[in-house]
Amino acid sequence: MVFTTSISIKESFWQAIDTSKFSGNPAEDTRLQSLRNISIPQLIKVLEQYSYVTKIHAISLNYVCNVIQAGKLKVLLDEIHFEETGDGNPDDSHYNLLKLFLLGLNESFGATMLTNTINPRVDALIKNYENDLRSYPAHVAIGMAGMGTECICGPILEEIWAQVQSRKDLEDVLPQLKLEFWGIHTGEIDHSHAVRMRNAIDGAVGESEESAAQILTGYHLSVKFWDDLLDIFVTL
Repeated sequence: MVFTTSISIKESFWQAIDTSKFSGNPAEDTRLQSLRNISIPQLIKVLEQYSYVTKIHAISLNYVCNVIQAGKLKVLLDEIHFEETGDGNPDDSHYNLLKLFLLGLNESFGATMLTNTINPRVDALIKNYENDLRSYPAHVAIGMAGMGTECICGPILEEIWAQVQSRKDLEDVLPQLKLEFWGIHTGEIDHSHAVRMRNAIDGAVGESEESAAQILTGYHLSVKFWDDLLDIFVTL
């Protein structure tokens, strides 16, 4: 993609991002809206498969931290990776926090719904993402991992959580469950990350058309990953 020269590279870059957001508004995405109406077993199946995505997010952040140059963006990604993996305690990794929620939800409905097995299509999608991450230049990886999953997954998780909370059959159950994962990813912590990430990405773009184009390429790959993932979710 060639960025216009009438405005700065950075301004052109953010205009391109704003016109290629994930499927418009997640609150209007029928795949996410369906979560309020599917059965409890189906909901647990979807959330269990999503839990495997939290693993690839941590892995991709670690990869980007190791391939980008020192600077504000690397510092921020190192910080987010440290938080994502439990602030030094693996038991508090975001993957484990989501698993605690799922275990509690499963127990509330008979303790028979978790499979502890990744769906083959989700597994293939994640493996393809990992291969892409390592096949492209570092700035593409920034778009895929540092910016892509962080900025795209926030609004999607907020909508998933809104749909879960809107279910009448979970009104009495949710207050009894471990909700730390949702508090982190749908609250001020995640919003703060998004603002700081945008500022750090702004510095990484600079006035380099090549860097801007590569980060945007990574962002588009991340958008495709999430679209493909949600397409799988509605067929589980």
